[in-house]
Formats: sequence, structure tokens, C-alpha cells
Amino acid sequence: MTKMKRSMTVMLALFMVVGLLLTGCSGKKEEPKNEASQADATQSNETKSNEPVTEEGSNTPTEEPVKLTWYVYSAEPKNAAAVLQKANEIIQEKINATLEFKYVNPGDYNAKMQLAMSSGEEYDIAFTASWVNSYSENANKGAYLALDDLLEKFPDLKGMLKEEIWDGARINGKIYGVPNNQIMADQPGVWLKKDLVDKYQIDPGSIKSLTDFTSVFQKIKDGEPGVSAIRFGIASAFADYYSSVVDLFAIDTKTWKVVYTPDQYTDGYKLTREWYEKGFFPQDVATLKDEASLIKAGKVFSRYSRQKPGNEAALKATNGFDVVSVVTGPAVINKGAVTSTLNAISATSKHPDKALELINLVDTNKELFNLLKFGIEGQDYTKVSDNRIEPKPDSYAMAGWMFGNEFNSYVLPGQDDNVWDQTKVLNDSAMIDPAIGFVFDRTPVENEIAQLTAINAEYLPVLSNGLEDVDKTLSALLEKRKAAGHDKVLAEVQKQLDAWRAAQQ
Repeated sequence: MTKMKRSMTVMLALFMVVGLLLTGCSGKKEEPKNEASQADATQSNETKSNEPVTEEGSNTPTEEPVKLTWYVYSAEPKNAAAVLQKANEIIQEKINATLEFKYVNPGDYNAKMQLAMSSGEEYDIAFTASWVNSYSENANKGAYLALDDLLEKFPDLKGMLKEEIWDGARINGKIYGVPNNQIMADQPGVWLKKDLVDKYQIDPGSIKSLTDFTSVFQKIKDGEPGVSAIRFGIASAFADYYSSVVDLFAIDTKTWKVVYTPDQYTDGYKLTREWYEKGFFPQDVATLKDEASLIKAGKVFSRYSRQKPGNEAALKATNGFDVVSVVTGPAVINKGAVTSTLNAISATSKHPDKALELINLVDTNKELFNLLKFGIEGQDYTKVSDNRIEPKPDSYAMAGWMFGNEFNSYVLPGQDDNVWDQTKVLNDSAMIDPAIGFVFDRTPVENEIAQLTAINAEYLPVLSNGLEDVDKTLSALLEKRKAAGHDKVLAEVQKQLDAWRAAQQ
């Protein structure tokens, strides 16, 4: 009797299963209970349809990951291979791509990038700026891809910066580079090596003008024969603010007239010349390429430095010694600040969408950003709290401002816990350059600008480092510029500036 009951139970279970299967195969479907569940269902289906095809039972895409190359303005740091291997685990998981950093010594960066672009080399991303691997020049040459449409696909990246910042990155109305989210307030200054400041009882607070540096540098020259008092000239320190346009032209936003910049810095250049004659600069200042090694060896007392909260701690991490800072001008957000550090996508990139997706990932993923900046926990640094680390000596380090969002950065020894909150306050309180939205169209004077740029490259290092008599150098510079179309470019800038101002009213 028990055996019969078991048989009936089994049969009943079978009938129930068959009934359920028949119900599932019928054309009737239960409607979602509300609009939200309908939307969730639709979104789920759309998401699945956009996902890479995977092997059954696996979350790994069957497509080969896209390999992306990124040129960076840096010698290869120690432990780089291990850091990139770990970074690629994150990158491949998140966007099915891998990253190869192409490290270039800073002294060779301009030449290397010019060669890469002129040869049509296929690469994806490159560090670019107003001061190296010229952002505006390369964009105008067609070396970089316009990003306006692509950026709309990444609202988090686009919304990370104010619209004025994006305006500052425009060339001929288009955005060709992603500004790295960092200190946007451009505040000039100079760092001084703290052990020598203490040794010679120098009061940084007493330095209120360019001439005040002379006695300070003389003390270093007299007391430290193996140390250069200054790395290169700071002729514009403490000068009035001007909005820069096309190399040596500038806008006086008080009068809205275009002026010739060296006219404002002549006194500074002459003082720089005196410093050179006194032996304050490195002996090979005219040809020096590897300043990083010189600085790390403790053979430089001072250098220009953009001011920002936590700057002293960051410089110590880079150079290995303490510094104190002297602020030499107001905090301003201008086009130069915006274009001081960007990353552009090459016009030769085969995967521009994926390249921008990588930039977006580096800017929004805190783990990845800090990995690329500080290296691997335990190997390159010790984590002492959730957001604070202590770098290990002689370990991996990369400048975060070169490739990503510094507001995701760990805090270093010597930095305040809320250093990035302070940075935001400085950004928010800084003066916005009244001309930040002015975009100069170089097309009518492209040939003249190319000639002027070459002339500047020849003469500016001479003036900035005091290598020759200032009056003779300025006279020769202006004479060559006049012959190359100086007046024509100045008139064109003024014409476009006037039209832009009229359109604002």
C-alpha cells in the first residue's frame, strides 16, 4: 500500500510539471504590474542586446579587448609593468580594452610627438598642453579629433567641468582635448628648497617683488657652490595679468586692446639677464633637457611652480625634499590654465570611441586613477587610512594632473585631509578671465602664426634665461616678427576680439 501511494505521488508531481510547462509555452504573458517594472524590463533587454557576446556560462567577452596606446610626458617609472598589468585587469573588465602607456622623457616629448604626427603613426591618446606638444597648433593641423559629439555619450565626463572650462578648451569652436580635472585656478609662484631657506634664514614672506629674489639668490650662489639658485627665468612674476592669445600677443582686458607681451616684461627680462651674469642659473641652462634629475639631486634651489593646495606635499613626493612656496600673482581661470594639461585623441586612432571611454573611466574610477598615479598598495605605498597613503622611497609615481581627475586622488603626507575641498574652494573663488570664451580663428593668418611660433621658439629661451643683451634681443625678435607678419596677426586678433565683444552685448 505504501508503494502504491509513492507511485501516485510521483504521477501527481509529473502532471503538475507538465501543466506548468504548458502554461509557460502558451501565448499569454503576464503584464508588468506598473510602468516602472515595464521600463526596467525594457532597459534590461536593451542592456543585454548591447553587451558583448560571451561564452556560455562566462562573463568574459569573446571579442578581443581593444588595445589603446597613450603617450605620456614622463620617463618610465619604476614598477610600471606591474602597475599596468593590474590596471589592465580593471580596464578590461570595465570596457574590454587594455592600455599601453608610451613613456617619453620630458626633454624629448615635443620631438617625439612631432615625429609621430608627421609620420601618420596610429596611436590613440596623447598628453598635450599650451606649453608642450602644442594643443592649439596640433588641433589646427588636424592631428587631433574633434570630441564634441563623442562627449555627449559620456555625461559624467562632460558634467565634471564647468561650461566655461570647456569653452576654454575650444579651438575654432571645437573641443579637441579633455582638460584634466585638477586645480583650474592658475596662480603663479616659485618654490624654494626648505633646508636652504632654513640654513640661510630666508624669509619667504618678505619676497614681494621680482627684485626681492636677487639677494636671496645671491646667498645661495655664495654659500652653495654646487647648487643653482634658479632653474629658469621668471620674468613675468608679479607682473599685471594679461589674457594670452597666440604666443606673445595678449589682451589687456581693462582696455580690450591687443598688446605685444614682451613690452610688459622688459624689466623682468633685464633682471633675468643680471641673474644669468651673476651665475644664478645652471651652466647648461640653454640646452638642459633633464631637469628632473638635477632637481632630485638637490642641485636646484628654486623653480617656477603653479600654486595650489597641497603643492608642497606633492613636490616633496616628486622631488624627495621639502619646499616652501612664494605666491607671485592672483588666481585666475583662463584659457591658459584650461589648456595647461589635457589629453587629446589622435586623428589616426582606430578606436576613438573606446579611447574616450578610457579617459572617462580613468576620470571616474577612483581605484584606477590612484593605481596609475601611486602604483600598487604594499609595493609602492602604504595605506594609512581610507584616503591617505605614504609612498615608499624610490617607488612608482606618476603625476596625476597629466592623465586624470585629481579630485579622486589619495592624500599624501603633509597634505591636509580636505586638500581637494580646499582646491575646489580656490577654483570657485578664482577670477574667471573675461576673455576665456574668446576663440581666435587662426585660419586667416595661419602662415604668419607658424612663422611667429618658430621665431618665438628661437628667442624666448634667450630672453627667459638671460642669455643675451635684452634690448638687442628684443629688437632682433621684433624685427623678425615684423617681417613674418606681426602687425597683420595683431590686427586680425583685434578685429576678431572686437567682433566677439560686440556679439556678447
